[in-house]
Amino acid sequence: MKNSVRFKFMLGLSIIFIVAAVVLNLLIRQVFENNLENSIKSSMKDTMKSSREYIKYNMLPKDLYMEEEALCEKLWSILNGYIFTRNYEMEIRTPSGKIKANTISSDFTGLTDRGTKEALKGKAVINLQYSKDNVQAVLSYPLYDGNRCLGILNISKSFSDSYIENKRIINIITLIELFVFIFVFTASYLFTSRIVQPIITLTKQIKKIEEGDYEINLNIRNNDEIGILLKEFINMKEKIRNQIETISMEKDKVLNLEKGRREFFNNVTHELKTPLTAISGYAQILSDKNVKDEEFKTRAIQRIYLESERLHKLVINLINASKEIDFQEEHKESIEMKTLLNDVCIDMASKAEKYSIHILTNLEQGFIFGQENKIRQLIINLLDNAIKYSFSGENINVNAFKGNDHYKIEILNKGNPIPERTYSSIFEPFVKGINSIEGGSSGLGLYICSEIVKEHNGEIHIENGNIIKVIIKIPSFSSGGNNLETT
Repeated sequence: MKNSVRFKFMLGLSIIFIVAAVVLNLLIRQVFENNLENSIKSSMKDTMKSSREYIKYNMLPKDLYMEEEALCEKLWSILNGYIFTRNYEMEIRTPSGKIKANTISSDFTGLTDRGTKEALKGKAVINLQYSKDNVQAVLSYPLYDGNRCLGILNISKSFSDSYIENKRIINIITLIELFVFIFVFTASYLFTSRIVQPIITLTKQIKKIEEGDYEINLNIRNNDEIGILLKEFINMKEKIRNQIETISMEKDKVLNLEKGRREFFNNVTHELKTPLTAISGYAQILSDKNVKDEEFKTRAIQRIYLESERLHKLVINLINASKEIDFQEEHKESIEMKTLLNDVCIDMASKAEKYSIHILTNLEQGFIFGQENKIRQLIINLLDNAIKYSFSGENINVNAFKGNDHYKIEILNKGNPIPERTYSSIFEPFVKGINSIEGGSSGLGLYICSEIVKEHNGEIHIENGNIIKVIIKIPSFSSGGNNLETT
């Protein structure tokens, strides 16, 4: 709490307000006290003038020649009526400072003594004494007749009413200052809370992000710097989440790639080892001079030849698969698909007839942009696969149609349904089917087909069942016609 922005802001604001209020209150008090003192002094000066005039008016010329004590008594009798009618207290002293008559309280003796000292020097002074609810003023001045000092006059008056009123006004102002301070403090607290609340919310959301929770809903109503900060935070949060998701996906890809690499290596090792083992075994037997069976020798040589051919095909397929994996870019050109499909079907028809299988075509003219040798290899692999897994005596149908933005090829054959375990990973390397009329499959054919279609930005899909349908879609462009042919 002590380190929060709200606490620091309110603490600083409170210190500023308190210091400002105290200084302002002290200044106001000083101003009011000065005004009060000036008012008292002005009143006492008027008293001094009027008392002098009153004495001058009531003093006879012969009275000026009286002795000191008699003169003081005369002055007292003259001023007595004047002083008491105005709520003053008075003290008369001789020119030497001796008290001759006095009605001033002994509480103010210090003021009268101090004023008398100054009056003996020929000065008129006003001294003030403050108490809890009163301010007492004492006017001290000398009375002269020419250069002759007739005596010292001290006039005292209480200004308690003015003093109390002055204090009351100051207290009211202080109270107003207090209310103003409370109002400003409350308003500042509410205003600060409104400013700081989005920052507090943002801090909580950042902690959620640290814990991995990216589901954040911020109600942004401000268009100021705080609102901009919240918007940028949301954008940053989305970018971080996307980056983390991307990293997670890339991690999964790397793990899958590593897993696939290991499986690929293990399968390659197994596929290469099988024919090599057969070749090595028969070669060792043939190298033995004691083997006299000519029929066995002939069979062994034939076996070595067949395994060598199998090994050769496997190596070729591995090289092709490696090329597809590396995505080597080759020259692409416009391909007229009807002619290419028809040529491949004619070439593959001789192999199909060995198993009493017929290839029927229904081809529509269309053009694609690609590598002709790879498209040819794609169709050959798919037809070869269809022949291997078809029932003897059945037909293989090859259909091709021109769509709005693609060229569609369908290859259908009747055979046993593909086992679910094989079907789920049919386009992965070294996945082999069962019930083939030929042996020695490397399991790379459909994988290579899938890579060729991907390289041409197309799609390949197999529908499983008693009729196996391979569907291929490759982007196309305008063709020269829509001729159909069936053979």
